[in-house]
This record gives sequence, C-alpha cells and structure tokens, in this order.
Amino acid sequence: MELSQANVYVKKMFSCEWVKWIHPGSAPAETSAAKRGNVDNALLNSRHCASCLNMNGCCFEKGNCPENPLHEHCHCHYEDIGTITVRATSVIEKYTKYIFENEKNKGKKALFEAWGFSSLDSDFLKKEIERQAQIAFQCGDYILGKRNEYGQRISIVIHLKRKDTGEEIAFVTGWMSYPDGRIELNTPYGGKNERA
Repeated sequence: MELSQANVYVKKMFSCEWVKWIHPGSAPAETSAAKRGNVDNALLNSRHCASCLNMNGCCFEKGNCPENPLHEHCHCHYEDIGTITVRATSVIEKYTKYIFENEKNKGKKALFEAWGFSSLDSDFLKKEIERQAQIAFQCGDYILGKRNEYGQRISIVIHLKRKDTGEEIAFVTGWMSYPDGRIELNTPYGGKNERA
C-alpha cells in the first residue's frame, strides 16, 4: 500500500460512521457453525429468516450497508454505533491448502507462483492480507457482495508487490461479515481488481 493511499485511509478511518444490523430477540452468530445452525433452524421454523439471523450484530459503514428491510415483514433495523474496531481473520489453510494445492485452487497456485510466491510465503500472505483487509474495512473501503442465508459477503482489494519484479499487483479477496466488526476470509483470491 503506497503512502498516499495510507494517508487517505487515515482520514477515512476517523470520518466513517457505523451501523449495526439488529435482529431483535436473537443472539449474534459468532462462528460459521452458529451460522449453519441458524440456516438449519430457519428451515424448521419459517418465522425467522436465516439471512437476517446471520447478519445480526454485523457492522457496516453507514453509506455502504445492505438494504433494509430484506423482505416483507422483516423486523430488522440498523442501530447507529459510531465507530468500531475491525478484526480481519483467516486460517492458514486458505493459503497452504487452497492457494498452493494443485487440486483445489483453480489456477491460483500458478498465478501466485508467477508472482514469485510459494507455499513458504503462506504465513506472510495471511498476515498481509489480514492487515490490509482490516484497514480497508475500517475505512469503509469494501464492496458489498452476495448476500444469502449465511449472511453478507464483502469484497476487499489487496495490493501486493510481486516477489519477482517488485511490480504492484491488486486483486479482490472475499470475506464474510460477522458480529461486532469481525470479517473472516472466504477466498484469498477472487479475481483481478477491476476498479480504477
């Protein structure tokens, strides 16, 4: 991330206003297992929408949040919360066993290796992608992605320097929103950055 971009982020970080999605009467889903449980429960009990349940407690920048209400008779609402502390998390297997494994990576291994990275760089990639995603999300610099019964996905652009040439590369990463400012990595490479 260049210095000029870092300066823009510092300004944005202190000017963002945040809202929290509230589904009254339910506990936030803090884990992927809890999200799956909400999906299963919603199938059995049609009174509650799994998507609404799984967005409960999730935070969004006020100018970049999912549409509310989600559906007819939706009783969810937003609560103004001012600021948040973002936590971006990922598991090392997203790098060691997804990017750098031949069978599951859909060409990602060849792409990262063409940039000069190998499985030995997994820890670096994990930490750097988490760091940049945390800063970008804290500044409201994300794109709302697909929303389904598991909640709201977001996309965040990551900038790295190629290890072979030093040239900057930018690509999209995919994340799932969790309560209280936590985002969890779904995919470390979701395609080239198409934003100008």
